[in-house]
Amino acid sequence: MISPFTGGKATLMTEESTTVFRGEEFSYTRYFYRCEDTGIPFTDKECDEKGLEQIYEKYREKYCIPSPEMIKNIRQAYNLSAVTMSRILGLGDNQYGLYENGEMPSKTIGKLISTIQNKQVFDLYLDMAKDQFSEREYIKIKNRINPSVGVRSYIDLNQEYSNLWHFKFDSPRRAYNINEKIRWRKYRENNSLILA
Repeated sequence: MISPFTGGKATLMTEESTTVFRGEEFSYTRYFYRCEDTGIPFTDKECDEKGLEQIYEKYREKYCIPSPEMIKNIRQAYNLSAVTMSRILGLGDNQYGLYENGEMPSKTIGKLISTIQNKQVFDLYLDMAKDQFSEREYIKIKNRINPSVGVRSYIDLNQEYSNLWHFKFDSPRRAYNINEKIRWRKYRENNSLILA
């Protein structure tokens, strides 16, 4: 490394150090350069990032906060966008995406994200956020996170095309109770039901 002070040589150094992060003190290995001509220490972006990574790792470990990679994997397991995840969890627009890219969640949000690895817990959060979506969006999300493996449906549309009767377990897109009379929303020209 070239010294920014003299243009001479600078040597990479390490030392044990402490810093305060979110009101708590953490120890870490500090990386820095020392100018051989002046003895002045300095850092670059790479040195600063190495230190920050260590502090973040210790904070995550202490409070069971998932790593950015784990946060991304949780979202991908549900096959949803970061914006949709943010809306379901009541976060700011695309805040979930920022966590995937390395921003540190608070302790509370970190624990929240950890809990949604459980599909039943995530289902509860989706149900609580139902009003954040149109009915079509909600059904689409529900079907993505709860794919059914049922058999084909047998549907009889009445003459007014206003109701449908379900006689067997529904298709993988949505499940209804047997013989439950419900409103349908859309149909193709061949009268087959579109389950959003």
